[in-house]
Formats: sequence, structure tokens, C-alpha cells
Amino acid sequence: MSLLDARLQMVLSLVPAGSVLLDIGTDHCRLPAEGLLSGRLSGAFAADLRPGPLAAARRQLAALGLEQKIPLYLSNGLQSIPQAVLEKVQVICIAGMGGELISMIMNDAPAINALWVLQPMSAVYELLDTLAEKGYEVRQGALARDGDKFYRAFAVSSSGVPYRPDYFGMLQNDPLYSPYLLKEEHRILAALHGLQSARSPDAGRILQAQALLGAIRKAKQ
Repeated sequence: MSLLDARLQMVLSLVPAGSVLLDIGTDHCRLPAEGLLSGRLSGAFAADLRPGPLAAARRQLAALGLEQKIPLYLSNGLQSIPQAVLEKVQVICIAGMGGELISMIMNDAPAINALWVLQPMSAVYELLDTLAEKGYEVRQGALARDGDKFYRAFAVSSSGVPYRPDYFGMLQNDPLYSPYLLKEEHRILAALHGLQSARSPDAGRILQAQALLGAIRKAKQ
């Protein structure tokens, strides 16, 4: 039985087989543990900002017999990860955080040649904008669904060349693509109506919502 729900299964699916993974914000360390148990990962490290989640991770790993297989680090992003570890890492995963925080962690990280697998819980489009500005090219995207809620993840690596982001192109082959676009269209429409009916409408946010709505409708064609 998998340790992962649909959201984390989606994240793991974007990690190339045989990779060495560093999981930032690991919480209970389910993602690295499942990666090793399933044979998808050849090695794994995990980190969290708080002692509590790391203690939970240690208990989880001990129960699975993996306490010697996945080193754990108390670290704010990548800041306290030893250089020797970073030299081994091929994939860095940041899942379950807001897009703004993911962007901050990446911005503060030391230079590293790795694939980043990102799963933002909010500010998805803002994160994609930032990645495009900084030249992180989206290599692959995926969707997951839990009831009425959709989740997105994408794998990116640095090309060093800024570009104009394509919010949906990486998802076209995903079986959840059409229902996801429909859900997003309804969500953005509701947000746009709210912005337009506000006592003091924010013109900038209205333009952003209109542009996003246009991108969704173009993607549906």
C-alpha cells in the first residue's frame, strides 16, 4: 500500500527514476520513503524548518526500517544542507507550500545543477511568472484530483534564459486537463466578478484576472 495520497503520487511521478532526491519541507517524510520503498529513487535526503515535523519523520522512518537510509536535516530551505549532500542531489522537491514561499526558497538557495519538482498550494501563476523571469524552464507538468480540488506540479530546470510563461501547455496530455481548465475558468470568473463589484476596484488585479481568463479560454480551444 502506498504511503502517498494522489497529490504526492503526482509529485513523485515527476521525479526521474533512479534519482537522488532532496525533499524540502518533508513533514512526515512520506515522499522520500515511498520513493525508496518503491524503487523509484536511488537515494534520498529530507529537510524541514521545524523540529516537530522532523521528529515525526524519524518515527515514520523507524517504523519503515529506513532510519539509516534517509538523512534528515533541520534547515530553512537549502541553507543548512551540507555541500557534500548538495553535490549528490539530482532532484529537489518542494511540495505543499505557497508559491511565494517556494520562490523565496529557490531564490535563497545556493547554486545547484538539479531538477526542481514544485507543487504549490497557492499563487501558482505568480510562481510560473517568477520561474519564467529567472529562466527556469518547465520540463513537465502534472495534475491530481482529490474530490473537487485539483493540484498542480511541475518539474523545472534552469536554462538561464527568461521567457514568456505558458500556464497550461505542459498539461495538455494530462487526462485531467479539460476538467481542470473548466474548474479554473469558473474560479477566475468568480474572482473577476468580485473584483469588478468591489467598492474600490483594483484595476491591476482586474487586468490580471482578465488576462488569465483569456489564457484559459485559449487553452480550451
